[in-house]
Amino acid sequence: MEVILIENIEKLGKVGDVVKVKDGYARNYLIPKKKVLRASKENLKVFEEKKSVIESEEKKRKIKSEEIAKKIKDLEVIIIRNAAENGQLYGSVTSKDIVKEIVLLNKIEFLNEQINLKKTLKSIGVYDVEISVYTDLKIKILVSVAKTKELGLEQIKEFKNPKKIKKIQKKEGTANKKNETEDNTELNTKDLISEIEKKEEIKPKKEINKIPTKKKEKTKLKKKETVTKPAKTKKKKTKKVKKKDK
Repeated sequence: MEVILIENIEKLGKVGDVVKVKDGYARNYLIPKKKVLRASKENLKVFEEKKSVIESEEKKRKIKSEEIAKKIKDLEVIIIRNAAENGQLYGSVTSKDIVKEIVLLNKIEFLNEQINLKKTLKSIGVYDVEISVYTDLKIKILVSVAKTKELGLEQIKEFKNPKKIKKIQKKEGTANKKNETEDNTELNTKDLISEIEKKEEIKPKKEINKIPTKKKEKTKLKKKETVTKPAKTKKKKTKKVKKKDK
C-alpha cells in the first residue's frame, strides 16, 4: 500500500514523502495512529492544503522529543520481578513494562514502539535498552530486573563499575584467605599442644610397663645361672679294708 507521511518516521521517510508499506502495518498501526494518509489524489490535495500546518506540528513534536530525551538521559529503571534460583523470571518484562516505569518516574508521554526491545527480558540482570525518542534521536537507558529494589541498585553499580567491584572482591578474598590461614595456624598449634599432652600422658605408662620387664629379665638370668652352675659331686670315701692273715 502507498501512503503519504504526515510526520517523520524512522526508516520510512520525512513529512510529505509517498512510500510503500505493508497493508497490515498501514491498516493496523500507521493509519489509526494518524501518522500517514492513503496515497490518493484527494489526500494529496488535502496534504498540500495543510502542509504548513503539518510541518509546524512536526516541529513542535521534535522540540517535545528533545525535551523528553534530556529527561530520560542516563535514566536507571528498576523492575521488580519474582525469579527462580538460576535467575529465570516467572514471566517476562516487555516494552510496555518499561514504558510504564518511565512514565511513573518522569511523568512523560511515551509509546511502546519507541522502545527498541528485540526480545522480551526473561532473566534477572541489567540491560542497556535503546529508545527512539525521535527520528535519528536515540537515547540509552539502564533497565535492572531484580527481585528487590536493593538488589536492583547493586546490579546497576556492578554494571557501571565492574573493575572496582572485582578489586573489592579480590581484597575480600585475600582477607578471607588470611583469616583462614590464621585460623589454621591456631588450630595446628592447638593440635600440637594436645598431641604433646597425650605423649606426656602415655610416657609414664610405658615406663611402668618397662619396670616389670626388667625384673623378669633379671629373674630369667638368675634361673639361667642356677641351671648352668655345675652341681657339686661328693667324693665317696673309700675305706681301706685290711686283709687278715690266715
